[in-house]
Amino acid sequence: PVQSVSALQGLKILFMPTRPGAEVLASGLGAAVTDTLFNPLEMLKVRVQTSETTAPSAARAVYAKGGLWLLWSPGLQATWVRSFCVTGLRVGLYPTVKALVGADSLGRKLAAGAATGALSSALANPIDMVRTRLHAQVGLPTRYASTAAAALSIVRGEGGVGSFWRGLGATAARQALLSSGQLASYDGLKQAARGAGATEGTPLHVCCAAASGFIGQLFCMPADVLKVKVLSGDHGSVSACLRHTLQHEGAAGLYRGFLPAVVRQCPVILVQMPLIEQIRCVAGLGHI
Repeated sequence: PVQSVSALQGLKILFMPTRPGAEVLASGLGAAVTDTLFNPLEMLKVRVQTSETTAPSAARAVYAKGGLWLLWSPGLQATWVRSFCVTGLRVGLYPTVKALVGADSLGRKLAAGAATGALSSALANPIDMVRTRLHAQVGLPTRYASTAAAALSIVRGEGGVGSFWRGLGATAARQALLSSGQLASYDGLKQAARGAGATEGTPLHVCCAAASGFIGQLFCMPADVLKVKVLSGDHGSVSACLRHTLQHEGAAGLYRGFLPAVVRQCPVILVQMPLIEQIRCVAGLGHI
């Protein structure tokens, strides 16, 4: 019996993920569920940022062409991959990185968030490029029949596999700014609320998540606009895109689509962070 117990413990150690690995999986699962629910808002945000349309006009045009299915389905495969590979890393590694830097201060929380965001950006760029192409064509003549078709088209027509990392600077900036603003504010607001007597639980998570979603999008919006424009194929580089945007739209162009971006980001984070907290508790990982 003792040998059997030891064998089972050994198998558990062998096959169960490490704590950082489990935290990444928990965060990725929460992100996948949330991103599926809010995929239409991401698609509409991309349409607004890559054209002269408005979110209501884009929604009406897409719905008229394909109904609710066309609003929800574009880029879902890429969205699921992104949830585990990008958001999973960005949120899942935050507690580990925070512990490494001893993030008791706001500055260190911001640094920990920026570090996990920047780390995930290398994986984010190819996935975001494919997803952006699929979202940008919704309601327009179809260029890509599927996720795989979009990826192959980019490789064959735009300079090989390396083209997947075009605009990496904007993606890295966007991920770092979003992650630092959202995670540091979420963590800091929770800490302040607990210090004022609030108890850990879903109401606290929801309130802090809603505020952190707005703060995170405010932080990352200029980089988000540049990233979407570059990944859509409209501009050759981040610097060229920045010059073109400032010349033709002014500084306000860097916040183009802010309303649909916030309308998407706040509900996403409001659902995503409490869901991740619950998954972490079920998995025995504790709260963020």
